[in-house]
Amino acid sequence: MNTNSNAYVMTFAVGICVVMSTALAFLATSLKPTQEAAAEFDRQKNVMMAAGMIERGDPRPRAELEKLFAERVEEVVIDTESGDVVAGKTDEELAELRKQDPKRYRRVGISKTESGEVDTYILPISGKGLWSTLYGYLALESDKNHVRGIQFYKHGETPGLGGEVENPKWTAKWKGKTIRDAEGDLVSITVKKGVVDPAIEREKEHAVDGLAGATITSKGVQSFVKSDLEAFAGYLGKE
Repeated sequence: MNTNSNAYVMTFAVGICVVMSTALAFLATSLKPTQEAAAEFDRQKNVMMAAGMIERGDPRPRAELEKLFAERVEEVVIDTESGDVVAGKTDEELAELRKQDPKRYRRVGISKTESGEVDTYILPISGKGLWSTLYGYLALESDKNHVRGIQFYKHGETPGLGGEVENPKWTAKWKGKTIRDAEGDLVSITVKKGVVDPAIEREKEHAVDGLAGATITSKGVQSFVKSDLEAFAGYLGKE
């Protein structure tokens, strides 16, 4: 066999490509359940961080944190058009509904105290920043007005600029802010360009400092947080 011939080189190259692509496809398929489980665990941690149940980098083992989530967090699917909880459907049927209209049918977390009382409502939030779509959670106290916390778990914003949405020092500024004014109207949270002036009551109650050097990301967060809160207004308005 002439190992220097073009036919041999082409056959060898094609064979290597077939073997490698087959191996990669096998690995991708076999690892998919593990990857999906890891992604779900990461989602659960962000839900609990938004609700103030755990801190970023909690050292407890995975099994313990998964047990905490299972015991203290209930998740329901909301029809945002009616504000009602979608009940009486299988997980597969709910998944199909969400495929048809993911913005209408959305999953809300409800964290509870050890005694079983409602502690927070954890709402999914998402929208455009500068370079990417940001995904996260906004947790409200049981009064459905005061912010308990906010967490972002997926985005492609610039590190050190828009990427600061993940910075605990910035997310901590959201705690205690209110989404409704004194008349009960939904005003959401303003992400101010600059620093909040505590002498201005509206800013003190309903605004957080903007992200330095990330005006478009800040405006994007302000816009989609308000949009998502408006989407959940019917649900939040129910007793």
